[in-house]
Amino acid sequence: MQLGISLPNTLVPELNRGLFLDWARIADDAGFHTFGTIDQPDYDSWDPLTSLAAAAAVTERVRLATTILQLPNRNEVLVAKQAAVIDRLSGGRLTLGVGIGSRENDYKVFASRFANRGKKLERQLRKIRRVWRAARKATATEGVNGPAPLQKPLPPIWIGAQSEAGIRRAAELGDGYIFGVAGMAQAAQRVPQIRAMLDEKKAAKFTVAGIAYCAVGDDPVGALSAAAKTINRYYRGSPPRPIDQLVHHGPIEVIAQAMREYEEAGLDLVILIPAIPDTKQVSLIAEHVLPAYRVPATRR
Repeated sequence: MQLGISLPNTLVPELNRGLFLDWARIADDAGFHTFGTIDQPDYDSWDPLTSLAAAAAVTERVRLATTILQLPNRNEVLVAKQAAVIDRLSGGRLTLGVGIGSRENDYKVFASRFANRGKKLERQLRKIRRVWRAARKATATEGVNGPAPLQKPLPPIWIGAQSEAGIRRAAELGDGYIFGVAGMAQAAQRVPQIRAMLDEKKAAKFTVAGIAYCAVGDDPVGALSAAAKTINRYYRGSPPRPIDQLVHHGPIEVIAQAMREYEEAGLDLVILIPAIPDTKQVSLIAEHVLPAYRVPATRR
């Protein structure tokens, strides 16, 4: 299993330029595999794609992933162009993770339809790949709708989903599947479920990833209390599960044990989301948890 960490794009109102850039540089130097970004359009978090573009400019090794970006409420051609720019700016490190989202207000702010978003996502994925392929036809004398991404054949696309239909969609149309903060039990259940849907050829390069909140602190109560401020603000007081179950919290050994359990569940990648806006969280995870999962210090 490999270990990633989220960028602090949702850690508002404490988030600022210094915190963001320091966080990105520390995590890249430490050797985390992937940066993730969370998306909630009807919130004052920093835009996921813009955040990844900023991170691309100050990092060299870490992969950059939207985990996930709500797609049906956005224009897919614009997303294709933005993603291609990030891929080129980063030297070919982008993974585009997409999903349909579950909050209708995230569609209203973009004046987009909430109904039939699953089918729309399928059409959008095909369109994004068409745009990327067609962009390679640009010549020195003729421009096209682009730019083209740097990765070949194309940047990987992961699909986040909760429903049976969504998981099947990920297996059929995606290069990977990512589940949200569903917890250990659902991870253990979903990993074999989605792998069973893959044919032998695709399974070899298909990524199954997950995201998990964490709060590191010698005092578990204090760590959870600090994390609760961020979690309650983000979920408007109604998190998907009780906070003490949603957030892996306490001494760093607790976080390390949770990662071992995710690994035993069969995940390829876990992206930790520190819920406390402090770069010390990144440093502690890098020092005490990451060594078991660190990848070689070369561009991936």
